[in-house]
Amino acid sequence: MSGVNFAEIEQQFVRDRINPDFTWRAYDDYSPLNRMTANLGDARVALVTTVGAHLEDQEPFDLKDPAGDPTFREIPTNVSSGDLELTHRGYNTRQSKQDPNVVVPVDHLKAARECGRIGGLGSNIYSFMGFIADTDPLMDESAPEVARRLKADRTDLVLLVPT
Repeated sequence: MSGVNFAEIEQQFVRDRINPDFTWRAYDDYSPLNRMTANLGDARVALVTTVGAHLEDQEPFDLKDPAGDPTFREIPTNVSSGDLELTHRGYNTRQSKQDPNVVVPVDHLKAARECGRIGGLGSNIYSFMGFIADTDPLMDESAPEVARRLKADRTDLVLLVPT
């Protein structure tokens, strides 16, 4: 599928079904505030995703609130990818449920750790449901809380897997 722009396709999907004024926010520069200080082979890597992943015994993300769901789910890194559930209103989760590693690559990170490409894994995966029209609760509450937890877990690098 050469030449397909998935960002444009997803943007139109959200505009057609949820928010006609939706536009992606772009962050194209590295943060000057938090430069990575560890070598990748020594780094403790955490996974943050916006694919709406959660465990069966955790509350699914709210798909009905027009403002979106700014909450997060904490999932132990030792999870089996087959135990992940996906709840999201901004993309079709059916195909991703067939191989959750496409959207929550925890098995790939475990393999990278085992072969020495990364130093270790964070204790938990942090999952958001990426459709959040009202971002104030996310920016004021959820994101700072996840940042505190990542820092307390001595995370060197975060792999963000967006929807």
